[in-house]
Amino acid sequence: MKKLVYISLIALAGLSSTSCSNDLLDTYAPGALTEDVAFQTSSDLRLLLNSVYAATSSRSEAEFVSVFTDECGIGVANGGQGLTDDYVFFLTPTSGGPSALWANMYVALARINRVLEYSKKITPVDADDAKVIARIKAEALTMRAYCHLVILSYFTTDMKSDSALAGIISDRIFAPEDNDRPRNTNGEFYAFIHSDLDQAISLYTANPAPGIDPTVANVNFTKGLKARAYAYKGDYTNAETWANQVISTSGVSLATKAQYQGVFFNESNGAAQEVIFKLKRTAQQNAQGTNLHNAWCSVRPNAAGSPFYEVSRALYNLVATNSANDVRFRTIVAPSSIVDPNYATSPTYRDSDVLVINKHGGVATGTATWATTGTNGNNNDFKIMRISEMYFIKAEARVAAGDLTGAAAAVKSVLDQRFGSSQTVTYPSATAAWKGILDQRRIEFAYEGYRFIDIKRLGTLANAGIDRHPADYSSSTSNFPGGNPANLPLNSYKWALPIPSLEINVNTAIQQNPGY
Repeated sequence: MKKLVYISLIALAGLSSTSCSNDLLDTYAPGALTEDVAFQTSSDLRLLLNSVYAATSSRSEAEFVSVFTDECGIGVANGGQGLTDDYVFFLTPTSGGPSALWANMYVALARINRVLEYSKKITPVDADDAKVIARIKAEALTMRAYCHLVILSYFTTDMKSDSALAGIISDRIFAPEDNDRPRNTNGEFYAFIHSDLDQAISLYTANPAPGIDPTVANVNFTKGLKARAYAYKGDYTNAETWANQVISTSGVSLATKAQYQGVFFNESNGAAQEVIFKLKRTAQQNAQGTNLHNAWCSVRPNAAGSPFYEVSRALYNLVATNSANDVRFRTIVAPSSIVDPNYATSPTYRDSDVLVINKHGGVATGTATWATTGTNGNNNDFKIMRISEMYFIKAEARVAAGDLTGAAAAVKSVLDQRFGSSQTVTYPSATAAWKGILDQRRIEFAYEGYRFIDIKRLGTLANAGIDRHPADYSSSTSNFPGGNPANLPLNSYKWALPIPSLEINVNTAIQQNPGY
């Protein structure tokens, strides 16, 4: 943990100009702006918490998940991206995806723990300011739970086992000598996560905000995280309880067919439409080249924009079944795509079948093509939780309870909005229901960072794993046998990511996952 604490200190220095921490640095320069001096008001706390949101708004999760699983195919402009690592399931402790997930979460946690520590020391100017500080604390607790849940889900070998190892619980500001720490168990992680979320809900309840802002960690996100955490654990009784509460009390509704593309393309959705929590992107971040779509293309998300990853053929075939009616088809697949009806036998598949990823592309209001101008241009916010997830959790809970009709009804609620008309959903068996839910989550949350965890936790129940069309990993111009789905069965050790070398190198007590 020591290295990550130092990383966080560097980040804090950028926030507070010359900030330093007495628990990290032995020397002290008279007149230096220490953390004790820097954080004296609720506004100072807000600035620090904003840096938490910035630290967690990396596209690394969505990018890694899309390439490592089955959301992406190799693009026409691919210059070697993924061909020797993520796309062929090659993972080591130095791999970029797992390292970024681990580091980003722990950098954020180091800042969160400072927010919580200094929230105790700031004297509010009045009663209203005290409520502001309480809500900031609630946001910090929610984000701390979120970060821990991300770490658990990717790095544990079994999300449903209390005894399996997760990561390292970050519950305070760590001193330099406190860097050798073993991993905590899932049971300890889940208890800590729910404790933070329960505290946050109490604070939100006692100090209600004047309105719900989806760009900050709000009470709806806190409750939704409880539903998500219980679903990950396989505790569907509690998962359904919290999912139902979010559905019935959040005031957030599913986007209609007419509204859906605006959620991803121009951020036209209001606070009560679809999005429970999203990480707001700024023009400065866009200028730095950290927008989402550049995870899959060099320039812009259209056929001429140098896509080095494209929509996988298997995902395209799944969503194209109802391309004329399902609004998610054109949300996922750009209009400029070149579709080869003979792709399966094409000797030049990569050149003849160009399926451009459209999601997160940034389009002007009322259009479905990429735009360089407009309210948000190509700098879309990162969606962390949407109300549709609560319906799918409810569907999972109904299957677990043996209620296939109830599961179908929950999925139908989502599909009716995506199609703009009443849909028929039936499941003849529990396996078919799990598979149907997994497929719909694959479409609904494509390129949003869900697929790896969804397969990890639902694949065995659905009897379904990585789904790539042969064209996605083999053609006359490229042959990637390592990308064969048979090389990553559901019992592969790679469904638990390697503990990164950046942690192992400074933490002698850390335990590596099996296989690495």
